Amino acid sequence: MTILVSDWNLERGSGKTTLAMRLAEYMDRTEEGFTKHKATLSAQELTEAYTRESPRSALLLDEGQAAASNRRAMSGVNEALRQIVGMGRVEQKYLILTAPGVHQIDSDIRAMADVWVFVRELGEAQIFRVKYNPFENHELTSDWGTIRWPGELPGDLEQVYDELTAEKRRRLRGKGEDGEGYVEASEVDDQIRQAKKAARQEKRDELLNSLYENGEMTQQELGEMVGLSRSRVADILSE
Repeated sequence: MTILVSDWNLERGSGKTTLAMRLAEYMDRTEEGFTKHKATLSAQELTEAYTRESPRSALLLDEGQAAASNRRAMSGVNEALRQIVGMGRVEQKYLILTAPGVHQIDSDIRAMADVWVFVRELGEAQIFRVKYNPFENHELTSDWGTIRWPGELPGDLEQVYDELTAEKRRRLRGKGEDGEGYVEASEVDDQIRQAKKAARQEKRDELLNSLYENGEMTQQELGEMVGLSRSRVADILSE
């Protein structure tokens, strides 16, 4: 079984990791139970654990959007995770991935998941059974109800949580095994500005296409409306 745990509103700090750990603890059927060796931030470590740990183990990939991002669909990491999710029944493992948003996960991995869990607020989440519509190429979900859990973790899970948190801090400072390193605040601001600019241009181009296709305005009139030359408008309409 593969479970994706995310937040309904893409919030951070809403308890996704603590919920995922409790689910892993309940689901693990091995003698040793859910241990720190079964929780990781690394896709490579996850694939190693998938063949190393005993059948009926529960494994957790925390912050899965970093390892299984939908922006790296053709990466070797995502391909390895697709194999795990697609052939998981062979190893008889439970796999839990967390991410701020379920759609930040690679689409193939997301579609093969059995259950999506959306945290609505700290201590409360909504569960959806996931199937797939092969004719329209999208997921089908059915509401399985609400789950609630206490915020505090028991001692053994608290230790696992603390180790994951420490690893997150290491990766932010460029010391993680496959982390991307610390990002300066100024660089983040530039990325935000670029993203906003791209979003505005996309909306502008959608409006230009709509007005032109409906015959409401000519290319020249559209250019005058948004401050572009007619030739630039023509290029946008042809893209």
